Amino acid sequence: MSSYLITGGAGFIGSHLCDIILARGDRVVVLDNFLSGKRQNLPAAHPNISVLNGDIREIAKFRSEIGDVDAIVHLAALISGYDSLRTPDEYVDVNVTGLQRVIDFAATQRIRRIVFASSSTVYGNTDLSSIDESITPAPVTVYAASKLFGEHLLAMYAKLHGYSYCSLRLFNVYGPRQAVDHPYANVTCKFSYAAAHALPIKKFGDGGQSRDFVYIADVVDAFVSVLDETGNGLYNIGTGTSNSINALISELEKLTKSTLGVELLDPWPNDVRRIQADIAKYVTTFGRRPKVSLREGLERTVDFFRA
Repeated sequence: MSSYLITGGAGFIGSHLCDIILARGDRVVVLDNFLSGKRQNLPAAHPNISVLNGDIREIAKFRSEIGDVDAIVHLAALISGYDSLRTPDEYVDVNVTGLQRVIDFAATQRIRRIVFASSSTVYGNTDLSSIDESITPAPVTVYAASKLFGEHLLAMYAKLHGYSYCSLRLFNVYGPRQAVDHPYANVTCKFSYAAAHALPIKKFGDGGQSRDFVYIADVVDAFVSVLDETGNGLYNIGTGTSNSINALISELEKLTKSTLGVELLDPWPNDVRRIQADIAKYVTTFGRRPKVSLREGLERTVDFFRA
């Protein structure tokens, strides 16, 4: 039996990852402060899961409770690009200092691997039709800059401490358990919830902004693919396609056979106009492709919110 520490493990992505790891018979330790993660996202009773309530910046305090683990998946972070421009110190403290404490913990405990949830926002605004990992990053928010800095921290300290690492640049992840009550929830989450309950939605800008929407099951599959590897890596995790906000609205209206009421608002500051993943590096390395179409993923998400 292998054992894994998942920071932010009670959150959207983390809880789905816990499900898969537990299903294959391994042990999971979750460290979460439950500011956005939810205890009900995790199994109510399972012999192979330990749940710790705490801050990643104080991870060393939980050394005995965590015990021996084979790898760390670091998901815990503040995630709003908009908020990060207003409270940059907080984002640097949680996202950068938090990761540094995780790295320090891995060094003292001789943990062999760290998998880091980075973000496609590191690329910033670009006119390219598709973005691969060779593109020079140009973050436009403190959140994005913190993720890019995190990638560099992992690479730098790996040489000093001897662990292997992998950074996954996640594109627009969506699916069940995403927190619709978060003020900056993913647009796919908010729109799916609204479609499930016949509620109006807010559209910022003209709706021509396009994103690479990738379903949670495909994202978790990517984490599992890299979890037990020994090499260092950096990969885009998306679908290789993009859809506009307007197309997303249209797809949900077709799915629910209803018309969504739309409130038009000014664009977000520093919003990225278009982003689409080139996933060739990931596909070539691991021989895996995303399996869930946008329509199927939206259907599952709407059904979850209806339930």
